[in-house]
Amino acid sequence: MPLSRIFTVILFSITLCACSNEEGIKNKNDPQLDLKSELTDLVELDGASPIEISGVQMILIKNGEIAFEHAAGAARRLENVAIPLTNDHKVRIASISKFVLTAAFMTLVEEGKVDLDADVSDYLGFTLRNPNFPDKIITTRQVVSHTSSIRDGAYYFMGSSENFQDFFIPGGNSDRSAQHYDNGNHFANGANQGPGGYFTYSNLNFGILSGIAEKVSGQRMDTFVKERLLDKLGLSSSFSVCTLYPNNFESLATLYRRGDGGETWDTDGPWVEQVDGDAIRCYYESESYSRGETPDLLPLDNYKLGQNPTLFSPQGGLRASSRDLAVIMQMLLNAGMHNGEQVLTTSSISEMMKTVWQYDSNLNNGHTGGESVEGDKTAEGMMTAYGLSTHIVDLKDWGLSTESRILYGHLGSAYGLQGQFWVDPVKKDGIITFITGVGDDPGKAKATIPLYAIEEVLLKLSLKGLDTL
Repeated sequence: MPLSRIFTVILFSITLCACSNEEGIKNKNDPQLDLKSELTDLVELDGASPIEISGVQMILIKNGEIAFEHAAGAARRLENVAIPLTNDHKVRIASISKFVLTAAFMTLVEEGKVDLDADVSDYLGFTLRNPNFPDKIITTRQVVSHTSSIRDGAYYFMGSSENFQDFFIPGGNSDRSAQHYDNGNHFANGANQGPGGYFTYSNLNFGILSGIAEKVSGQRMDTFVKERLLDKLGLSSSFSVCTLYPNNFESLATLYRRGDGGETWDTDGPWVEQVDGDAIRCYYESESYSRGETPDLLPLDNYKLGQNPTLFSPQGGLRASSRDLAVIMQMLLNAGMHNGEQVLTTSSISEMMKTVWQYDSNLNNGHTGGESVEGDKTAEGMMTAYGLSTHIVDLKDWGLSTESRILYGHLGSAYGLQGQFWVDPVKKDGIITFITGVGDDPGKAKATIPLYAIEEVLLKLSLKGLDTL
């Protein structure tokens, strides 16, 4: 990047962040500029955020239209310069991917090819039962509402040559079959935790959902989502990251942590690439490619549909920008219409947002802390109602509204990303936020709601923005 451009970027950041009392008065009647300043401060100013963050994207939708968008921080941190993050940069959006996958999957339900309450074994090509509850079928509705009794075990993904039946059926032919089966740890075994009424968040459910999609549609899951949903919306988002290779993956932002992150944090260490850095992996256990290489996707020609639908991370591997998700959100708020085409029916959208599971303390019918360990009080109450891949939250329960105000959507958290995707269909409002890197364990800072403190800051800023824009 030319020095003149670097100077311009730096000068722009300084201009946005220099919030003197006089400037605050001038900005009093300009909520957009105030909100941009606050977001930029979270990235640029020490102590402005509960933890240091590498970058942030935000888009707010008001009455169905984009009312605000801003990005700050770095998309890529190179040796001599940081490439500024924009709302067009795609990131690995973690578990928000589940919502998008399910939206595409609902087209099979619309066509009558899948019955949400039928046995998933009817579609998968093998019998799937929890061996601890052998007489109970597992349905697709249970799978996408996390009430299927499926658990993640030690892991929930495998390479292209493996067979994901090995997660569920012992005695497979692969050298790693026993490892994949994990002594049956992919199944719940509690007295009241059989298929049906008990909620435990599980990523492996979405390998199952993808397996159904592949067997029924005759398409690999990444291609299925592309043709059923993304293409119709004019989006280049992709579960197959290596399809984004043109121009050295310039549309793809890197996720970061300081130090190694995850197991080992170093708040004084460098930002370390976690996903989509200089090296790109196309799918689990694939060869990695530098940003200057053209990936070889020919090995996928031998992929057998339904054999390993975990390959492209259906639980979290979609690469999308905040602007991409804004298009999806506007389609939802427009009764499933986009550019005059009915992408999803209103019945599919209603079905996704209808409560399937509700926490009942008397019944003790689920774990409300998401992916946190049982007994983690900081996350307790995060998930108390759930639809079809749809997290349902009443802001009044979290103390963020004096009256009942229900949001529908999903959270995403992995490899330094902290994402939020929330729709208010009553007001036709929406919130999309991505943090693209964290400098320390996000759980260290104290929050007042069952999210991380930095997520709480962004949610409150978003709600403030919607109230003032």
